[in-house]
Amino acid sequence: MFLYNVHIIRGEIMRKKIELQEIQEKNLTLEQGFKKFIVSCKVKNLRPSTIKHYKDIVGVFFKFIPKKTLCSEITKEIIDRFVIYMQENRKEKDVSINSTLMNLRVFIYYLMRYDYVPTFKISKLKVDKDIINTYSDAEIKILLKKPDLKKCKFLEYRNWVICNFLLGTGCRARTLVNLKIKDLDFENNLITYRFTKNRRQQIIPMSSALRNILLEYLEYRKGQEDDYLFVNAYGEYLKTEWLSHNLIDYNRKRGVATTGVHRWRHTFAKKWILNHGDIFRLQKILGHSSMDMVRNYVNMFQTDLSNEFDKFNPLDQMEQNRKGYIKMQRK
Repeated sequence: MFLYNVHIIRGEIMRKKIELQEIQEKNLTLEQGFKKFIVSCKVKNLRPSTIKHYKDIVGVFFKFIPKKTLCSEITKEIIDRFVIYMQENRKEKDVSINSTLMNLRVFIYYLMRYDYVPTFKISKLKVDKDIINTYSDAEIKILLKKPDLKKCKFLEYRNWVICNFLLGTGCRARTLVNLKIKDLDFENNLITYRFTKNRRQQIIPMSSALRNILLEYLEYRKGQEDDYLFVNAYGEYLKTEWLSHNLIDYNRKRGVATTGVHRWRHTFAKKWILNHGDIFRLQKILGHSSMDMVRNYVNMFQTDLSNEFDKFNPLDQMEQNRKGYIKMQRK
């Protein structure tokens, strides 16, 4: 009888705990939900920079709506009003708004998965595709003019090497700053990317021109196998924001107003396509998981592709073998 009563009491306690948990979950605030989301990000072993990015994006959302708002009160109408807030109050461009929405969506969909938030769809805005900006041949010539090694400082020389590296590989800024000396295989002319956007190790070819530049650079750079390839003025890790600032300064000192680390990546893609490189190899070298971005490149540069269309067109190639044309008989 005593054991029977104990089981009843335990069952009642468990039932009350479940009811209390259900009540708490129904009253879960956005702030509490975001803490749960961050824990899940850490469990998935997401990079600290990715987690920080989520915090920044959700921080913008919390400026629009109080942190203490219940998750159950979040609706599509609120997200729509948030979009208008970004358009009218923050004066953000459509592309920037879409970037914010896609990151916020990860958080909101997480809450939906546990029924904290009612299910609805968060869609991107329809936007006109921006023109992909690249460096002109004249700008490339200026930026790749080698500095006088007897007179220039290390940073100018390092920036020159970086410009050559970016044009020769098309890699992302975050990949570049995390390269180490050991990632260069001069025997097989290969470069290993250990830090990529999709976290998959990638190996790309090293061109002969880039190989010679890097070999010379390492004579000045020195360093051990485990050291970063490109460092700041103090020989320390080069942060992406400082890489950007350094290259802006480098460009302006050479009289090139257009700047941007990612512009080199677009330039690499454009030159590859205009030189009639294989787009499937381009996809692999750039590390794109699908052909979508490569198709965008082809579409954007189709005007340039038409410049030498006659030269490579099979019909026009046959034209030179024709002896003459048949004249139409006139009545």
